[in-house]
Amino acid sequence: MTLVKNFNPKAQELKHTLNNSRDSLVLECKNTILKVDIFNEDYEKITTVNSKNVKIPLLELPLGEFVVEAKLSDKIIRIDLVKHNFVIDNTNASTQGKSIDILEGQGMMLDENLRLIKSVPKLSLESILARGKEKSNTNSKRKYFWVSLQVNNDLGGNKTMKLVDQKLANKLIKRNKLEHSSASEKLNDLTIWEVYNKKEFIKHQISNPKFIHSASSDVFNVTPYYSTENSL
Repeated sequence: MTLVKNFNPKAQELKHTLNNSRDSLVLECKNTILKVDIFNEDYEKITTVNSKNVKIPLLELPLGEFVVEAKLSDKIIRIDLVKHNFVIDNTNASTQGKSIDILEGQGMMLDENLRLIKSVPKLSLESILARGKEKSNTNSKRKYFWVSLQVNNDLGGNKTMKLVDQKLANKLIKRNKLEHSSASEKLNDLTIWEVYNKKEFIKHQISNPKFIHSASSDVFNVTPYYSTENSL
C-alpha cells in the first residue's frame, strides 16, 4: 500500500499517513473531519467520521489506484492511494525508510508542474498513471483520458493531473457537475482530454508541460472531451 501525500500548504492541517503495518489510513486534523470517500471507477467506500481523527482499514480494497477525499467543513482535501501487488523488501532496514520516503514524498504521479516522478521498481510510469493494470493496458479498444483538476476554495487551491480510463473520467465529470451546486466547491475546475496514444502522450507531456495546450496533435484530441467552463 502506498499513500501519495498531499504537500499543498492548504492541506497541511490534515495529517495523513498509513499505520505501521500499512493496512489502514490514519487521518488527524484540528478541525472536524466530516467524512472520507475512497473511490475509483470500480469501487467506492464512504466513511462517516464527524471527528478530528479516524483510522480506516484498507485490507478490503482491490488492487489499483484510488482517490481519497477527506471532507472538512470548508474544503475537501484530496489524496492518492495505491494498492499494488509487488512487495517492498523489508530485509534491509537501512534502505526500507528511504524507499518509502521516495514513494510517499514524490508520489506516483506528476506534480502540478509536471515534473517527472520516480516510479516503483518493475512498474513503468505509463502503467502507474494508468492504475498499474498491465494486462488491461494491452487492450487497444480501451480509452484513456488526461485529467486536469483545479480544486479551489476560499483558502486557495491545488492542481493535480493524471491519466485515467473512461469509467473514472465519467465519474469525475459527474462529481464536478454535482460540486457546482455546492457553495464551497463551485469554483472547482475540471478539464479532460481524450488520449489516443498514452505512451507517446506521457513522453511529450513530461518533456513539455505545455504539450496539452498544443494546437494540433496525433496523440490526443486537442479539443477537450469535457471542461467545466463548457459544461456551464
